[in-house]
Amino acid sequence: MYKIAIIDTIHQDIGLNILFPEAHYYTIYDDLDNIDKSESLNKYNIIRRYDIESINDNNYDYFFIIISSYAIDKNTPYYFNKIDISMQKIYNILDNNNFKKVFLFDNYDYDYDPSLYAYHNKINIYFKRNYNKNKIYSEIVKPFSFIMFGKYSMIEIIDNKRELASNADNRIYFSGTLFYHNDDKMNWYRNRHNIYENIKNNIYNPGRSDFYTYLNYINTSKFSLDLNGVGDPNKRTFEILSQGSLRIAEYNDIKWCFDDEFSEETIFKNTEDFNIKIKELMNDETLYKKCLKKQNEIVEKYFNIKWMREYLENYILR
Repeated sequence: MYKIAIIDTIHQDIGLNILFPEAHYYTIYDDLDNIDKSESLNKYNIIRRYDIESINDNNYDYFFIIISSYAIDKNTPYYFNKIDISMQKIYNILDNNNFKKVFLFDNYDYDYDPSLYAYHNKINIYFKRNYNKNKIYSEIVKPFSFIMFGKYSMIEIIDNKRELASNADNRIYFSGTLFYHNDDKMNWYRNRHNIYENIKNNIYNPGRSDFYTYLNYINTSKFSLDLNGVGDPNKRTFEILSQGSLRIAEYNDIKWCFDDEFSEETIFKNTEDFNIKIKELMNDETLYKKCLKKQNEIVEKYFNIKWMREYLENYILR
């Protein structure tokens, strides 16, 4: 059995360790947002290690790096000194070792090419959460949609999926932050507030709640609204898919790490498109069931630990 070291520089996502429980999990700093992940660490029996000097080619065959590449560039508005320092330590590990393969998992929101920000000639593959189907990346950049940040890993959320409640209400549920985000340097613009204001009369929004109550609202709603976050896919995407509600999603250019696509009847580009499509879905039970069946097939096929691990092993073992 091959040996893997995972370095999650600021303790943002334990998902890779859920996929590869035999791997050793290293961090350099605590999460910048000071989020307590002890619940998840205990659930999956993950032990945090800080002795990164143990990451070498005598102890490990493969080296996984989780980092936000954009945050190491001093010329960006979202530069973080601790992430930059972490990357310098990782470069030092790479310079002094020869692992069989090295993989960098970029979890930042934007759809840039991470190899332009965190390049090292010993990194074999860069996996990108936000992989834009209309952009051309370096041939060593591949999509992997399941790496992010937050209290709960996206893989952890999917690992606890359930079917839509049999008594689900015929409503469109949404709860979340309404924001405006604009990065002039990257020409990255998102305005969740505007689209929500135009459709809010059709939305069931009971306000903030604890995480598990929030999941229950999704599970008991026939429809759930997935507005674009700062990056694609966002956390709500996985929460909706995990709870069996039909995801009504704002259009974006994401390329998932699989070829199947969600029903176009559930994806809208503007207010008018939303109003037309949600009216059709609410009035046509056959259409609703067809779209939900397609969504469930995709979730069942790809959103599971077995498929995700095999997807990554295809690159590890080839």
